[in-house]
Amino acid sequence: MRKSHILIISFALLFAATTWAGSLDYLVTMNTSSIDGTNGSIDFALFPGAGTDLTLTATVSNFITDTGVYGGTQTLTGNASGGPVTSGGTLTLFDDTVSQDNDDLESFTYGNTLSFLVVLRGDAVDAPDGLGTSPNEFDFYTYSDTAGTPVLTSDPNGISGTIDVSPEGIAGTTAVSADLTISPEPESIWLFAGALGFAGAALVLRRIRAGNSR
Repeated sequence: MRKSHILIISFALLFAATTWAGSLDYLVTMNTSSIDGTNGSIDFALFPGAGTDLTLTATVSNFITDTGVYGGTQTLTGNASGGPVTSGGTLTLFDDTVSQDNDDLESFTYGNTLSFLVVLRGDAVDAPDGLGTSPNEFDFYTYSDTAGTPVLTSDPNGISGTIDVSPEGIAGTTAVSADLTISPEPESIWLFAGALGFAGAALVLRRIRAGNSR
């Protein structure tokens, strides 16, 4: 193996190792001005991926709203603790692949805007095995009442946005609502860069092996 190849692989693996482990951090923001003053509810849920025993924890914090008000009721289901998020608490949802419904429903009077931080940590993020048949998924729901009537979204179940982690540890986001924005924070960008580092090292190794087999 050439020295140049060794250097390339070493730098790629070093870069990957220093950036891979960590968390996926996302800032979620929503324009709710069209329903300002509506007494509704919001819901945070974490669902396990099928066919895997890898764990994932989602924390929801830093909830900010201009004139929105916590409605006074909170319902926790499965491995959910903490909150209420809308009154300044931190919510923890833990996916252990046993509890299929890890959920927090909070009554909420909407203001003009809202935002919160979602942080995903666990084996599914930093030690993926690729064995699962479906991704782990964090969902955010918006309702115009406490009975689950969707608002500001085209999804019949009320999902406004999702963040998922594939069996290979690749994160994806979907803003179902046109009023919702999901933005990766710096930690997530570095995590993605780490994945590219490993991919680069693997590409170099394949080229070396191909050249040696000629």
